[in-house]
Amino acid sequence: MGAITYEEVLSLFRETDRQLKEQSKEADRRFKETDRQLKE
Repeated sequence: MGAITYEEVLSLFRETDRQLKEQSKEADRRFKETDRQLKE
């Protein structure tokens, strides 16, 4: 098994960061939707 290159680590980090941001947006959207429904 070879060593992981700096570029591979950076790529994985960027992908993880992108996924976290997507999940955060989705959670925020759900929270706002639930909040809106409770106010009705």
